[in-house]
Amino acid sequence: MNIRVIITVLILLLTIPAQAQRRKVQRPKISPEEQKRMEKLERMRAATEKVMIIDSMVVNKEDFLKHYKLSQETGSIKDGDDFFHSKNNDGLFVYLNELGNKCYFSLQETDSTSNLYYAEAINTEWSQPVKLEGINDEQQFQKVNYPYMMGDGSTFYFAATGDEEGLGGYDIYMTTYDSEENRFLRPVNIGMPFNSEANDYLYVIDEYANLGWFATDRNQEEGKVCIYVFVPSATRHNYDSEEYTPEEISSFARIDCIANTWDDEDAYHQALQRLEEVKMQKPQQANRNAITFVINDDITYHQLSDFKEPHNVMRYQQLVNLRKRQTNLNQALDKIREVYASASSKEREAMNQEILSGEQEALLLAREAHDLEKAIRNAENLFLTKYK
Repeated sequence: MNIRVIITVLILLLTIPAQAQRRKVQRPKISPEEQKRMEKLERMRAATEKVMIIDSMVVNKEDFLKHYKLSQETGSIKDGDDFFHSKNNDGLFVYLNELGNKCYFSLQETDSTSNLYYAEAINTEWSQPVKLEGINDEQQFQKVNYPYMMGDGSTFYFAATGDEEGLGGYDIYMTTYDSEENRFLRPVNIGMPFNSEANDYLYVIDEYANLGWFATDRNQEEGKVCIYVFVPSATRHNYDSEEYTPEEISSFARIDCIANTWDDEDAYHQALQRLEEVKMQKPQQANRNAITFVINDDITYHQLSDFKEPHNVMRYQQLVNLRKRQTNLNQALDKIREVYASASSKEREAMNQEILSGEQEALLLAREAHDLEKAIRNAENLFLTKYK
């Protein structure tokens, strides 16, 4: 009888640790909010854009703006306090277009949020601020800042906090202007590698140098930011899950090593050369608005100020941007055609569609540029005839 009791006790002693061990390996329950966040991160990682990042620099956050080296034709980014000569716009930024007659900027609201506005130059004064419709109509953002308008006058980038689709801190968003509705379309998060769970902002595309810029404080100590310079693409291409492992794509999303993005050595060195040229450029205010535009057999304009019709300066700038987009698109198509011969059948299939859509877009751009040039010339001649 005593032996049975001893055996029973031993069995109990052996089973208790095993049960305790089983209890220890139980994973903690994940909250619905955390589960949603993890799914969002994984979804964005899987859709990481393939981007060649050619340079990076860690700088002081308080004066990081001076390290953005943009072509003069791109316009300029200004500190809000410096631009408006006030002390009420600390940490808010202004984008001034190349002509210097329109600016986009962030303003602090009474409830501690911020929104984006624009103003136009009237003689030597700025008009009253006008809120950008469509950007934050649903109040999905808490703070909206770091505006940048592309040369087409339609594609608009900014950074904002508070959106449910954001990854954390400031995220970079893109939207386009609907000229028929006079408002911007619903903004879209541009995803990784540009965005992270840290603060990511001031996304700028220099179409003239074919370079892009953005800043982030991911993996940086307090008071520091990292500025990345990359080669923008006319169309978005994500990393192919059949070509790269999930770990490799995650590494690209985090920007662990920019050298891993240099898959085209020629394009990399050409981009570096363009970057050096932009860094070395000297201000040429006297010739900044120099142009050559034939009005008729007797008149050729050589300065933007030569235009008499009030809307033609803006139209001419749109024409310049259209031609630049044509050039960039044709260069991209030439590059695709160069690698077509050595591509696999699967890659060729994708390239065929890309070349076809690119050629169609190039044709549309050419027609649009032709029509706009004709409209500028006709409007100017009509104005000259009417008021001569």
